[in-house]
Amino acid sequence: MPKSGNAAAALAALTITVTLSALTISATAEARQGVLRARGANGAVTAAAGAKGVATRGHGTVSNQDGSVTHGSGGAYRGVNGGQGYRASSTTVSPDGSVSRQTQAETNGPNGSVNIQGGLARGADGAWSGSRSTNATNASTGNSYSGSTTIDPATGQPVHTGGCTDAGGNAISCR
Repeated sequence: MPKSGNAAAALAALTITVTLSALTISATAEARQGVLRARGANGAVTAAAGAKGVATRGHGTVSNQDGSVTHGSGGAYRGVNGGQGYRASSTTVSPDGSVSRQTQAETNGPNGSVNIQGGLARGADGAWSGSRSTNATNASTGNSYSGSTTIDPATGQPVHTGGCTDAGGNAISCR
């Protein structure tokens, strides 16, 4: 993997770590119903605690050794109803004009769960590639949706596939 890919992965991991750390810290400050903000030369983090739960978000930008620039961001929350989730993304722009973006998000709680992961890239030649997958489950019924979207390299157009199943794994209509 190129250095910019390693930097993107490292930045995404760092963003998630900082975000989750701030989430843990803010949980102990919940009684004060406060907000914590910190800013540095390359980014910032904010954490808040209140009557409905705790949340945090952060972002940062780094210049990589290969001349590319990577920006990462993330956020996480935990609600008093037991719901929790996070999102994280990183985008790297290279000197040759190529761009890559990775995203992921997950949430779960009393109503169910959702997981989304994806990546998108534009090469220096302008060609696009990428994919995104989504999985969701209803906690009450056990019904679930699973789908993915890819970019057809021949046409550059998105192609989607997906379907729904019941709790027993039988195909059902998606509504």
